[in-house]
Amino acid sequence: MTTSLDVAQKRTRESASKVRTGCSTCKARRVKCDEAKPICRRCAIGSRLCVYNTVRATPSRNVITIYLPPTQSQPVLYSNYRGLDFFRHNLAAELDGKFDSKFWGKLVLQLSHSEPAVRHAVSAISIIYQDVESSLRHPTGCVNANLRAHQEWNTAVRNLSVRIQEHPHSNLVPLVCCLLFTCIELLRGNIHSSLFHVENGFNILAALRYNNDGSLHVGSSIASNDRKAIEDHIVPVFLRLNVLCSLAGRMTPRMYSSASEHDTPQKDLTDSRRRLYEVSDTCLRFIGKATLKAATFQIDIDDLVEQVKLQTRLDTWREQLDELLQRVQTVGSQSNQDALNILLVHFKVIYIWIRVCTTASETAPDSYHSDFEELLHYAELIAKPGTGLVTPQPLSFDVQILGPLYYTALKCRHPIIRRRALEMLRSAPRREGLWNGHYAYVTAKRVIDLEEEHLNGQELPDETSRLHGLPLPDEESRIYNLGDVSLNYNTFGHDIMPSPIYPGTLEAIFRKKPWGLSGEWQTHTEYIKL
Repeated sequence: MTTSLDVAQKRTRESASKVRTGCSTCKARRVKCDEAKPICRRCAIGSRLCVYNTVRATPSRNVITIYLPPTQSQPVLYSNYRGLDFFRHNLAAELDGKFDSKFWGKLVLQLSHSEPAVRHAVSAISIIYQDVESSLRHPTGCVNANLRAHQEWNTAVRNLSVRIQEHPHSNLVPLVCCLLFTCIELLRGNIHSSLFHVENGFNILAALRYNNDGSLHVGSSIASNDRKAIEDHIVPVFLRLNVLCSLAGRMTPRMYSSASEHDTPQKDLTDSRRRLYEVSDTCLRFIGKATLKAATFQIDIDDLVEQVKLQTRLDTWREQLDELLQRVQTVGSQSNQDALNILLVHFKVIYIWIRVCTTASETAPDSYHSDFEELLHYAELIAKPGTGLVTPQPLSFDVQILGPLYYTALKCRHPIIRRRALEMLRSAPRREGLWNGHYAYVTAKRVIDLEEEHLNGQELPDETSRLHGLPLPDEESRIYNLGDVSLNYNTFGHDIMPSPIYPGTLEAIFRKKPWGLSGEWQTHTEYIKL
């Protein structure tokens, strides 16, 4: 008699794979053995003798492992994410700027192969960047946003959250994502959100316990490879963000450097840039405090001593740069001329600013016309005005020429020099970090008009007509309402992408002292049409 169990097993017997290691009884009966020991299940149910034969060793086979490197087109990662391919070919080099920094073009692209959070964030950047480009060309100044950008962004955030939970002591990917998310917010013109990501990055760096010389603490649990990547690629980007935030009046934690390094030769232009940003960050923090004290005539001897020290540091940096260029020329190499010109533009604007910040007089920069001329010379080599060869970028992640040109247009009273600076503001990046190039242009133009309104035959505006303050305008200076624009910007969300020159109104607060430096302030607000 056959049991129901045996029937069920017979129905599946033909499709079962052969077992060569079962007991000899099941083999003889040609049934599948479950290989339970010491007695298999079938033998136990049928009360049969269960015997296992010794298994003969299977002869080993030679196995050859072949490594196939990824092809140039990256078919696995880039087939489903065209935004990644766009980033690799169009944005990486632009965001790295004129310097061979390797953050966007090397580190970010490498991590995008292995880290889903980085991959999706990069894809979101590419899609939003293309939306901004389209909005700049559109007659209305805005376009329907590609919804896939928001989907990619949300996916990046979710993947980052999972990664942090799985690897709570890994800091490289979270730091990279902080910078990628900052880039996304800057592209969209969201100042508060971008600063939120920047602050998160600084908090992560602070948690790594940096030494006073700027290096990671040796007792840190961070992996050696991650430590090198952070020191070589991440820290320099945050150092530049430090300067950018300082220029916008937003203080971030200082990033210290080795004092002994100041006297060593500069290695290359990338090293020169890092050192210039270090001294510029210190100068800008001093300038911010000194300007407030100068306005109330409270500058003391300690301030003047500190001012001289910073001037000396800047002069030392310039001498070291000349030595570097001489070494490069001696070995017959070529310097990156655009990168060099950017460094010289930055040096000149800090050189002037640190020397006039301890006086309340707005005519103090009049003594530096030749330095302003030199600044504009280097800037023109970068911007190439009048050639029609340069189209303004939708975004520059680093400080380039927008800030120095804006400073020149406002502070240099010479009519020809300041108008040269004003003209070049047209070709500055639409968004340079936190700032909007179009806003800077219209604000500087209005300042020139107001200061030169009553020259009365004089070549230069006098002290009483000078305007004070006026930081670089950003998105917070803008007013959006139904009376100014066709749509309420506050309802745009992620469905609409407005361009950086979207029609609207810019609020500007002008301050001057018509009754002399010791007199009262006169303040008025204007709403400038964009």
